[in-house]
Amino acid sequence: MAKLQRILNLLFIFTLFFFLVAAYVYQFMTGSPPCYLCILQRYGMIGVAAALLMNCRFGIKVQHYGLAIVSAMIGRFFSLRQITLHICPEFPAYDKTVLGIDLYMWAFLIFTCSILACAILAMLYGFTKDKNFPMIWGIPERCVFWAIVFITVCNLATTLLECGFSKC
Repeated sequence: MAKLQRILNLLFIFTLFFFLVAAYVYQFMTGSPPCYLCILQRYGMIGVAAALLMNCRFGIKVQHYGLAIVSAMIGRFFSLRQITLHICPEFPAYDKTVLGIDLYMWAFLIFTCSILACAILAMLYGFTKDKNFPMIWGIPERCVFWAIVFITVCNLATTLLECGFSKC
C-alpha cells in the first residue's frame, strides 16, 4: 500500500506540473500573458504540488493532504471568480479555448479533481496498517521536486516581468 501511495502522489504531482507547463506555454505562444487571476490560480496549483511533495519528502500524513485541499480550495475560488467575471455581459469574453473550454474553466476542473483526489488519497492512507513506512527520496521524487521548482521560478519571473513589484 505504501508503494501505491508513493506512486499516486508522484503521478498527481507530475499531472499538475503538466497542466502548469501546458497553460504557461499555451498562453505565451498565443501572445496573451496571464491575468492576475490566472497567476493566482497557478500559485494554487503550485501549493497543491508543494503539499504533495511534503508527502514524498517527510512521509505521508493527513495534514499534507489537508494543506493540498486548502490550496486547491483557494485556487478554485480564484477560478470561480474568473468564471463569474466572464459570465457578466459587461466583461469582455476570453476568446482562446483549449478543446472548447477556457483555461480558467480547466483550472476549476483541475482544482475540483484535486480536492477529490486528495480526499481519496487521505482515505487510502487511513486504511494503511503500517503508517510508519520509510519514504524514499529517490530519482523520481527529485525529478518532480526540481520540475516544480522550475515552474515556480518561471512563474515568479514572468509575474515580476509583467507586474513588477506593484499591483497587476
